[in-house]
Amino acid sequence: MAQASRSVTVNVPPDKFFDIIVDYEKYPEFLPEVKKVKIDGGQGSIKEVTYTVDIKAKVINYTLKHTAEKPNKLTWTMIKGEMMKGNDGTWVLKPGAQPGSTEATYTIDLKLSSLVPGFIEKALAEQSLPGLLTNFKNRAEKLHPKKA
Repeated sequence: MAQASRSVTVNVPPDKFFDIIVDYEKYPEFLPEVKKVKIDGGQGSIKEVTYTVDIKAKVINYTLKHTAEKPNKLTWTMIKGEMMKGNDGTWVLKPGAQPGSTEATYTIDLKLSSLVPGFIEKALAEQSLPGLLTNFKNRAEKLHPKKA
């Protein structure tokens, strides 16, 4: 499994950022690689979500079970997926140093099929993180601009 973790400071409060990360069906609006999202089931804070994602070489589908612990944690584990054996991770949100900001940490454990070498697996996990975090940050700050 390739594990990667990265943090970003977002200029919105943790509860507002939490609302962005659990609004799964809106992901295609700001994550260019996510083509489609469908909530398959679940109750309350637990949702099963199927993603259709363009990984450049091909379009794949996978289903994650998300557990939301409002207001500061989201965890997921893979139920099924193409080209993947595992996709588990967390978002952990803490109040940032500046009032009204969030320190968001994203961690992923990615296990691709045995046909994919480990170093490629690790590169995929690590290289996608900066863009992913920037897209979430931009989305949150656009939807919840600071009052001047």
